[in-house]
Amino acid sequence: MNMSNGHSFYFKPWHFLLAIVIFFVLTGVIAEKKVNHIPLSENTNSILTEVDEISLDKEGITFLFFYRKDSELCQKMRHNIEQLDAENLQGIHFYAMDIEGHAEYYYKYNVSGIPNLLIFNGDVETKRVMGVVSAGNLEKIVNKMHH
Repeated sequence: MNMSNGHSFYFKPWHFLLAIVIFFVLTGVIAEKKVNHIPLSENTNSILTEVDEISLDKEGITFLFFYRKDSELCQKMRHNIEQLDAENLQGIHFYAMDIEGHAEYYYKYNVSGIPNLLIFNGDVETKRVMGVVSAGNLEKIVNKMHH
């Protein structure tokens, strides 16, 4: 008696498509969850100084944080920035600017989206960090800037 009556299983293209879709949905959900665990900034003893205008020194390192008040992602990124250890931050200026009402800076620095952290050495932009970045990664960036 022949057992294999034509029921061997082949992967069809849609199986792969389905697997890819499931993968993206899961990673999306996980990424979303990660961000949700970050508390929102309380804005109390913040290392960030709110500014209405920006004039960069020729000396020193400046972190310029563009955000929008009503954006949850911006608040989370701000929280992460505020986790940075002040000991490491000597000689670094931290400025925050709400882009509402400051469109000229938005265009001047060519900010394509928020939250966005621009890092300047003197008045030259050296790095741009877009979106929500973990406090640990920010710490690494700060350490690189110092050395």
